[in-house]
Amino acid sequence: MQFPIVKVLDYESQWEVLSQSDNPFAIMIMAHLKTKATIGNLENRKLWKWTLVRGLFEKGYNRNDIVQLFRVIDRMMALTRELQQQFKQEVDRYQEERKMRFLSRIEEDAIEEGIQQERQYTLQFARENVIEILQMRFQEIPPEFSEALNKINDLSVLKQLHRQAITVSSIAEFQQLI
Repeated sequence: MQFPIVKVLDYESQWEVLSQSDNPFAIMIMAHLKTKATIGNLENRKLWKWTLVRGLFEKGYNRNDIVQLFRVIDRMMALTRELQQQFKQEVDRYQEERKMRFLSRIEEDAIEEGIQQERQYTLQFARENVIEILQMRFQEIPPEFSEALNKINDLSVLKQLHRQAITVSSIAEFQQLI
């Protein structure tokens, strides 16, 4: 049995054909090609991401297809938080001009709430890891350690404390860190 082999990069020379196609896979191939081409140039990636997403609206896909394709493009063409915010503003402005909502405000709020919940879960998990290591190493830890850790909302600080909890020689030494 033989299977044909297709390399996405082979479609780079067929950009014009892909851009004219109504096939959703053409958009995914274009997104992949531009993701690879914009490694290290996120400003350019944002421009291409916007071009591809705008094409979803202009090709006349139904709302469900647009949402599904957008989600894939959004994950594939990752941006910094700042550039993602700029991108979102462009999408919102485009939708307002055309009186179309890509994601309803309720969906946007739900996504933002999910992001916040995930962040809180991650912070709590990091706090619990620090406490668990301290308990394993020093058995009893003062209750104020938990209280102090619960006030820390910076994941990078908690990661540093996690490393310190592994290497400090005493609970008193760790106490000086928090």
